[in-house]
Amino acid sequence: MTQTKSRAPRKKTVAKHPRSPGFARQMLWFGLKLGLVLLLTLFIYLIYLDSKITTLFSGNKWQFPAQVYARSLEIIPGKNLTKKQLVSELDLLQYRAVTAVKGPGQYSQNGEQVVVFRRAFQFADGYDQEEVFTVSFAGQRVHSIYDHQLKKSVQKARIEPQLVQHLVSSAQEDREMVFLADMPEHIKDALLTVEDRDFYQHHGVSLWSVVRAFWVNLQAGRTVQGGSTLTQQLAKNMYLTSDQTLIRKVNEALIALILDYRYSKDQILEAYLNEIFLGQFHNNAVHGFGLASKFYFGKPLDELLPEEYALLVAIVKGPSYYDPRRFGARAKDRRDLVLKMLHNERLLSDIEYKTAISKPLAVIPMGQHLKGRSPSYLDAVKRELKELLADQSVIEKGVKIFTYMDPQAQLAAEDAVKQRLSALDSKLEAAMVVTDYQAGAYKAIVGGKAVHFAGYNRALDARRQIGSIVKPVLYLQALEKSEQFSLATMLDDSPIHLKGNPKSWSPQNFDKKFRGQVPLIQALSESLNVPTVRLGLKLGLPALKDGFQRLGLERELKLQPSAFLGAVELTPAEVAQLYQVIANKGLYIKLASIESITKTDGTMLYERRNIRQQRVTEEANYLLQYAMQQSTRSGTGKVLANQFPGIRFAGKTGTSSDHKDSWFTGFEHETSITIWLGRDDNKSIGLTGGSGALTLFSHYFRRVPANSLFRAVPPDIALGRFSATTGRAVADYCDGTLLLPKVVNTTLATECE
Repeated sequence: MTQTKSRAPRKKTVAKHPRSPGFARQMLWFGLKLGLVLLLTLFIYLIYLDSKITTLFSGNKWQFPAQVYARSLEIIPGKNLTKKQLVSELDLLQYRAVTAVKGPGQYSQNGEQVVVFRRAFQFADGYDQEEVFTVSFAGQRVHSIYDHQLKKSVQKARIEPQLVQHLVSSAQEDREMVFLADMPEHIKDALLTVEDRDFYQHHGVSLWSVVRAFWVNLQAGRTVQGGSTLTQQLAKNMYLTSDQTLIRKVNEALIALILDYRYSKDQILEAYLNEIFLGQFHNNAVHGFGLASKFYFGKPLDELLPEEYALLVAIVKGPSYYDPRRFGARAKDRRDLVLKMLHNERLLSDIEYKTAISKPLAVIPMGQHLKGRSPSYLDAVKRELKELLADQSVIEKGVKIFTYMDPQAQLAAEDAVKQRLSALDSKLEAAMVVTDYQAGAYKAIVGGKAVHFAGYNRALDARRQIGSIVKPVLYLQALEKSEQFSLATMLDDSPIHLKGNPKSWSPQNFDKKFRGQVPLIQALSESLNVPTVRLGLKLGLPALKDGFQRLGLERELKLQPSAFLGAVELTPAEVAQLYQVIANKGLYIKLASIESITKTDGTMLYERRNIRQQRVTEEANYLLQYAMQQSTRSGTGKVLANQFPGIRFAGKTGTSSDHKDSWFTGFEHETSITIWLGRDDNKSIGLTGGSGALTLFSHYFRRVPANSLFRAVPPDIALGRFSATTGRAVADYCDGTLLLPKVVNTTLATECE
């Protein structure tokens, strides 16, 4: 049998044909079309980016906070100001005490003299250059002022106001504008050396910077330099997020190229100086070197020392990572590295470098760059601002609000509330309103014992019964009727019973005693209730209502006979307005917190024009003040005479029914203070006006020296003799008389009684 060998199947050979030239041409054509589409897309995208960038960059780049300033301290020969107060003011402004002043923001002391190198400042009424002057003191007053530039004595000098607060915009970005021309050259050079030394050579993006940064970081073994230019950093901050993606980096480079093409290097650098993020203050981002200098060191850029501006440059790399308040060691290492780089580039001498690197970080506590931890005063400013500038967009463009806030008065008021309430009932609350009554201005406002926290503002909003604070309003109405009433007019202090519906009323004096016939001045100074009610009934409730309105109360009151003893609910601010007129010789000025508002360039937007009205005759007001001075010497406020011998005050205590409210309002030559103590639940506090509110008044003037009250006698006022038994005017030679001021030609003297 024959076997046949099987054969493996033969592979078929497929012939390879070369691709046709038409296919290659199709692919080339497709590539060209795709490239054109991509180029067109890129072109359109660049047009979009260019439009977006130029719209923002050429317009209003940022929202600026409204800057709230305290009053500027005016120094005038003869002014009631101590050396200690001036030094305290300078310390609050972060001036440095030195042996010899050499630059702005410094002061020195020598005996009873203080030499001040005042900073330049854009005041509301114009720009003042830097100025050096010496203030000489004589006791509690300014003796003279010597201007070092003019080389002669001058009649006025002033210190720039404290920045109280930033009213941050809805964008929650906080900054202070810095113009490149005002940027110190050494700080600009330091920034460019560390962040972008080729800034003025490249076109927005620098490949060489990337290569150099890579090499420097490789040698250091850690990240020392970044490869992004300042222009790229600006692009990221202004237009992009911080996402670490390729698309974001491409956009960053494109935007940087457009910025460099569209704008000058100086414009870009100035924008960078104001845009760069350098810290966080609560919910607000701190942008720009201008604010960062204040935020970390409490002073302007041109006063920073090498170790200070080196820290700012160091923080640019990572404000959170190198936060000097939280990560001090880390921040100091970075600062020292920056100082070394500046030394290597010969931007710091050997001595400057060794001195700077040996210094601690020395940043100020968080929030100390703003002195406005006084929310009650700022509450008044915000309310007034809404009336003056209703357009929020105007405010967000960056305005300067110059207020009447007196920083030393505010601190003294806050200290009085904290210190006194800490020694009393823990549930006790307080409100305090300090005014410059001649200017019609709020100097200080405290709305509660938690003086540094915003909340219910009792000074502006808490309506409480005012007690005997009402009495001067009533007595003033009587004294204006000079033909019927004088300080010697006898008032009946005997039991009285008033029938009412549903309750009858039998008012009592505080000590439950009756004195028979008493002169009007005694009834007021000793705050006797019964004679006051009898006087009120004689004058009538319409007279009391008229008194409130003339003294500045702007709302209607429904009054009952109990109103004669203060059963009327007013806020401390409303009481302060009443007493502004009483203290100011009967001249009404509506109390305000804002003096002026300007744009950042100094253009005036609002300037207060005081409307003054003579609401009360000067003669009647003088007599009332005379009686109120008697109250602080021998009446319910006589403790002041013991605590401040030689200082003359006028004032009035007030206590509401059941001791629920303790009040005191008093004034010296320049300042009036209204104080309320009570509980929010309206329960009794067991304090009178004298044992409660008056103690805060005393505490305030132990910290701020008082200026003794002086009143020139009006032409139609003269001293006269009055019978001590009848209150009628008698001849000068009579015995048993009272010598009191009176309105001339209204009360004819009779024979002795």
